[in-house]
Amino acid sequence: MHAFPGHRARLPVLLGILALSGCAGPRLEVVSAPSQPSVTLTDAGIQLTILPNTWSGYPSDLRRYYTPVEVRIQNDRADEIQVRYGDFHAVDEARNQYRAVPPGEVARALFGARWPHRDLPGGYGQRMPPHPPLLAGPGPWWPYGYWPYRPWYPHYGPFYPDPFYSDYPSWWYRPTGYDILTRGLREGRVLPGARVQGFLYFQLATQMGTLLTLTWTPVSADGKSLAPFSAQFRIVR
Repeated sequence: MHAFPGHRARLPVLLGILALSGCAGPRLEVVSAPSQPSVTLTDAGIQLTILPNTWSGYPSDLRRYYTPVEVRIQNDRADEIQVRYGDFHAVDEARNQYRAVPPGEVARALFGARWPHRDLPGGYGQRMPPHPPLLAGPGPWWPYGYWPYRPWYPHYGPFYPDPFYSDYPSWWYRPTGYDILTRGLREGRVLPGARVQGFLYFQLATQMGTLLTLTWTPVSADGKSLAPFSAQFRIVR
């Protein structure tokens, strides 16, 4: 017998809210090919593919705070190239420039670096982050932030024993910044014949303008700047 018999009736509502939140935020449309989900640029043995609307991780509404853009880089040169956040930038039609923010900085800005209860009003005077931490523990669990009533804290929630279940082997918690950190593009060298991919997180590059130009200037292993790559996107709100 379930502890909360009405939880199944509330499940469709919960799933509907999650689905709607996944569509939150502006989208980027390739100017040269509006119906295409990506654009690929090739020059001097380097291939850059930009996929502007592929974020599917947590938080689903990341585009409200940053502009996540997935990139894939293929190095077909005989020498190494470098990937650095500072070599990527976005500029709108009003010449506002946006930098690519390191994944760690994005995670700290959204979720904070402290344990969740310290961000509660009246706790330690800390400002509450935009997204409360989502924790996963051993046994039945549910995603929560600052749930007002947790009779089985921290593992049993108001929808126990389903729809969320995780059988972790030990008392281990996964913070909410996991997707941002693991899916972000890594800085470093790309070996000849190798490829890398990941997300760049720009500073709300879709907030003001209607046209956005993304540019990457690759750098050789010895620090020499190579020919830049550039693509234009229309901001769809």
